[in-house]
Amino acid sequence: MRDLPGFDAFAADQAQPLARTALSLTGDPEAARALVVTALSVVAARWRTVRWSFPTHAAREALYAAYLKRPRARRAARGPGRLAPGRLAPDTDAAALAEALTGLTPRRRALVAACFHDGHTTWQAAGLCRMDARTANTETVLAVAELRDRLPASFVTDGPPEPAPDETPQEPAGSPPSGAVPQEGPAPKGPGSEGSTSWASPSPAGPAEITPSAAPFVPPAASVSLPGNSGPGDRGEGPWEAALRGELAVLSARMPALDPVPLTAEATRIGRRQGTRRRALVTTMSVTLTALVVVPLAFGAAGLFGRAGQSANGGSPGVLDENAAVPTLPPSLPPPVRFAYRGFCTADDWDVLADEFADSGCAQWRVVATTGEQWRVADVSPVLSDGWQPLLAISGDGNRLVYFSAASSDFVMIDRLDTTTRRTDMVPLAEEVSPEDTHVVISPGGRWMAADFGPAADALRPRLQNLTTYRVRTLPRRMRVLAVSDDGTVTGTASWDSDAVPGRITTTVLLRVGPDGRTLSRTRVDSALFEDGAAVSPDGRAVAVAVERAHPAKGDHGLLVTLDSTTGRVLTRREAALPEDAHVFAVRGWANEHEVIVEVERILDDADEEEPAAEYSVHAVDVRTGAARPIMLDRAGVVPALWVPGTLR
Repeated sequence: MRDLPGFDAFAADQAQPLARTALSLTGDPEAARALVVTALSVVAARWRTVRWSFPTHAAREALYAAYLKRPRARRAARGPGRLAPGRLAPDTDAAALAEALTGLTPRRRALVAACFHDGHTTWQAAGLCRMDARTANTETVLAVAELRDRLPASFVTDGPPEPAPDETPQEPAGSPPSGAVPQEGPAPKGPGSEGSTSWASPSPAGPAEITPSAAPFVPPAASVSLPGNSGPGDRGEGPWEAALRGELAVLSARMPALDPVPLTAEATRIGRRQGTRRRALVTTMSVTLTALVVVPLAFGAAGLFGRAGQSANGGSPGVLDENAAVPTLPPSLPPPVRFAYRGFCTADDWDVLADEFADSGCAQWRVVATTGEQWRVADVSPVLSDGWQPLLAISGDGNRLVYFSAASSDFVMIDRLDTTTRRTDMVPLAEEVSPEDTHVVISPGGRWMAADFGPAADALRPRLQNLTTYRVRTLPRRMRVLAVSDDGTVTGTASWDSDAVPGRITTTVLLRVGPDGRTLSRTRVDSALFEDGAAVSPDGRAVAVAVERAHPAKGDHGLLVTLDSTTGRVLTRREAALPEDAHVFAVRGWANEHEVIVEVERILDDADEEEPAAEYSVHAVDVRTGAARPIMLDRAGVVPALWVPGTLR
């Protein structure tokens, strides 16, 4: 990965240890994998700075923060024994512990995992769980007492079972806790590691020379050493605590092996976007502070000119307005929708007490008409599906929108001529779906919509709806929907794992399913082709994807490839004629039958070497010749972090 050197090796080293910790937190392998992706994406967003310091500890901090932020979504909620389903024998200490852990509060369970699974001291666990050390010590004692009451007396007498030969043994008592010290000096030994890793600092005088003895982990300033500390250096524990450590190790060893390639690609894709937004926020705050100190009167002048340039309805034609002053949707929209984007929050929108952005409307979605006018759609769910995909879609003619409603937990439809929301009943009232696993598409003419709800066995099957008759049809197999055509044909991908050979083999097929549920075609493809987005042509015959050469040369702009949606055969393969130092970042859609809309990233030459900035632009690339022409979203050339095309031409 040219912009994140060494991150793929770091992710491959740390994915499985992080996954074992995540499994002890959630009790669900799928939720554990999601936590690992979140943690690695946070590190990817800050890779250029944390690479030389403590990336392992940063990943563990992000893992615990993600779990505690949304504990209900991360916990196993379908009864005891969810941890490592199907692999725990009943009437064993491991099964009893798995059931007992589900009764702990999320904070206590996190402290137990940090202290007794990861081997941290209570003050280190306090830092991971973002609480003061005395509170952490008290909560840990109460958590242990609660587990003692729940677990049978045989929990200690039987002793922890020996780990299986293929399970990773626990660290010895005197070893430093995982993530508590930098591991960039000696080569970390993780799953798949065969020696030194490329993510270590290459500088002979850099942080790579730091060793645990030279630079031990420094606890937060508020943390203090307490009596009865349960860390590896001063455990002060008896047989019961030792049994707890052993059984936690047995439980976490049931975490299935993660394939590092798709995991790293997913985390990188999310991290790049997060890094872009973080740099944009830092830039906004810096400019604001500079203006306040140097030219305080500039705000009055800017506000005067800004108000003078606004139209009567509060919109600012041709310029993206990312504040909460944009009006909500009127009863009807005279012009079609050109594209939609999610607003951007600044430092003024930050709620210090809540440690998050206040609900001021700054992050709500806006629709921009072909005339430049824009309106807010306040009910769009802020949750993003995998790959940072928004749960909103716009028809190619700009006349209809469908999105996942935060209020009704179902998809709703808005017509341009009547903006009254209509519930689609794609999600039955008695059912619940995970927005993070959901994808939605709408046909170019706005007649059909389709959605899938993830690959989990208990998830709803993909559904197709005719937006004229409102009839909902359930598709016969699970798939990731990519597009739906105006005749109701759904194009998507389906993947499954094979255990017939050593290792983990994933098979992915590109398939087309008719509105009656009949499979029209299927062909095997490489799942990596869809990492940077995919767009199906208006006629449904071609799928456009962005790829790179196996050995890209300096100055490569990236390849735009179209595949036959029926056979998978390569139809065209062209390098985009983009400006210097620019490359295709993501595929967004089709402008017409020959041009594909792509988002382009360009790393600025004069950027800070440690935190290089990037600028983004939108182009239409001809799939026949590679010729590219810029598409201006507004007069200033701004490209929001999250946006969806409509009638973009």
